[in-house]
Amino acid sequence: MELRDYQWEVITPALGGENSVVWLPTGAGKTRAAVHVCRRHLQSRPRAKVAVLVNKVHLVDQHSKNEFHVLQDAFSVAAISGDSKERFFFAWIVKQNDVVICTAQILQNALVSVEEDMHVELTDFSLLVIDECHHTQKDGVYNKIMLNYLQHKLSGRQNLPQILGLTASPGTGGATSFQGAVDHILQICANLDAAKIMSAQEHVQELQTQVPQPRKQYDLCQERAQDPFGARLKEIMEQIQQYMGTPDLSRDFGTQAYEQRIVELEKRAAETFCRKARVCALHLRRYNDALLVNDAVRMIDAFQCLSKFYVIERDLKDPTELFLAAMFAENRTRLLELARDEQYENPRLGKLEEILQEQFQASGAARGIVFTRTRQCAHSLHGWLRDTASLRGLDIRAAVLTGAGYSNQTKHMTQNEQQDVIESFRRGALNLLFSTSVAEEGLDIPECNIVVRYGLMTNEIAMVQAQGRARAENSMYSVLAKASSREVSRELLNEKLVGLMVRAIREVQDMPEREYRLKILELQRNAVISWKEREAKSSERRQLHDPGAVFFYCINCNVAVCRGSDIRTVEGMHHVNINPLFQFYYKVGPEKLQLERAFKDWEPGCCLACNECNQAWGMEMIYRGVKLPILSIKNFVVETPDEKRNYKKWSNVTFPIEEFDYLEYCSSLDTQPF
Repeated sequence: MELRDYQWEVITPALGGENSVVWLPTGAGKTRAAVHVCRRHLQSRPRAKVAVLVNKVHLVDQHSKNEFHVLQDAFSVAAISGDSKERFFFAWIVKQNDVVICTAQILQNALVSVEEDMHVELTDFSLLVIDECHHTQKDGVYNKIMLNYLQHKLSGRQNLPQILGLTASPGTGGATSFQGAVDHILQICANLDAAKIMSAQEHVQELQTQVPQPRKQYDLCQERAQDPFGARLKEIMEQIQQYMGTPDLSRDFGTQAYEQRIVELEKRAAETFCRKARVCALHLRRYNDALLVNDAVRMIDAFQCLSKFYVIERDLKDPTELFLAAMFAENRTRLLELARDEQYENPRLGKLEEILQEQFQASGAARGIVFTRTRQCAHSLHGWLRDTASLRGLDIRAAVLTGAGYSNQTKHMTQNEQQDVIESFRRGALNLLFSTSVAEEGLDIPECNIVVRYGLMTNEIAMVQAQGRARAENSMYSVLAKASSREVSRELLNEKLVGLMVRAIREVQDMPEREYRLKILELQRNAVISWKEREAKSSERRQLHDPGAVFFYCINCNVAVCRGSDIRTVEGMHHVNINPLFQFYYKVGPEKLQLERAFKDWEPGCCLACNECNQAWGMEMIYRGVKLPILSIKNFVVETPDEKRNYKKWSNVTFPIEEFDYLEYCSSLDTQPF
């Protein structure tokens, strides 16, 4: 448990029992310093209990095994994540252990739970350690926990836990002015009820020696001189717009702006039951995705994305689907020819090839990460590496690292698959990762001597996090992008924003204590008032309509399938249809879903789809032996007496939904004639 002088410096207020935020760069040992605070807290305070909160599941296991395990010589430590069965008995686990490491969502669920074996109070803990605490803002789960805390504090509640926040980069919150950045830092401090934000000042020289900054370079390339493959895709998109009857919709193909416009068009078409426009919009999104892939990686990768989409079983009853499938079939051969023509290949890949050759030839112990925007790009770059002859002779052992959330475009990684890749990288069995943003923040990944940001456009926090991965001696951080692109402009802006953030933090640190405390108190009062107003509006909105007057339609074929009064919630989050007649509207897939997580009273069944058009609707849940259909609301159009809408989340609906009553449901089944 030896700490460096700069680590002692930043935890001094925390050791004295004050709420504080520790701001240190990636690799400086924030977590190690927090472990020391926890040990001192547990040793010095009677009946002390610590909760360590993280924002990603894999960090639970990482902190437990790599950092907080040193406390087990004298204290009991439990690690609970969303895929561990212990979360079902959270209150009991809290009582039995001195330190609980968990995802913030598990604590939030326990704070609002009405079940005795799940419910806890904030006052059950004497110290909360909040990892990556810059996420304590807006509607983030950290902020929901801290709004609970602030409400208690402002009402005079005693025995609230001490707060210790950890961050490598609080950011500027989108502000580009000095005062805006100061306001953002103050808001983060207010949200965390921090008396101080601590950084290395007396021992900054030691910190710089311990965490050297990489050499940064901009590796810029030109646009393709010609792009006949992309041009053909755009011609097809224009033909689809003509077929839709909206030829002047947009020609901004292959951009995020076009995707946003098409998503909005698809939503409006669903709500107005204009099936032709909705189906065309869905296909245009896939073509736009292909253009984005073509811009980022290889033409053949873009072609394969489209091909996979058209291989999926289509609704053969729908003339628009048939027309669009036939259009792709007519162009397929020519698109494949163009995709295989290497003279039009992406110049960015040639630049990446040069970087990897230089790094992995020069150093036998090279280790690197290539950060890219999407999972599709990460997988495509991995495929490109395998197919590139000049790189096959080098000692490059690569893998893909992406998020665990579900995506309908590429296969997601399970938590176990993520852990296996990270462990292989740590051991040296792998020495190159193609990764999305999942590896930027928090992960205990070994020092890299090469980090490449491949065509990325993100904020200053992500830039600092990614740059912090390149901390081996003489390491290099490359921004690989097209010359004069938005990505380059954003990276240059991020550099300015980091400087702005540093100045803003210094300004907050230098504020007179009384002025600081008054500002923090005002921000806290405003935050609690705003939260209560939002909660009241949300509650009011949920009572706008009678559930019996609300109708659900399949988003694809517009068939009315159920009412709002048929819907119930299970465990407060899963929305099921309890009407036995509903079974005649859907069909069940052949195979049971395999989910990584364990569930308390239920297990997953098969996928559900519309009987009429094969549109995905959700999945079965087998709850205490009873099969119930879970519905994903994004797959339906909801009609109220006022409007038709396609919702993304159940929390936005305008009618009340009752909790599922198992005994009542079983009794009702006994009385059904069938």
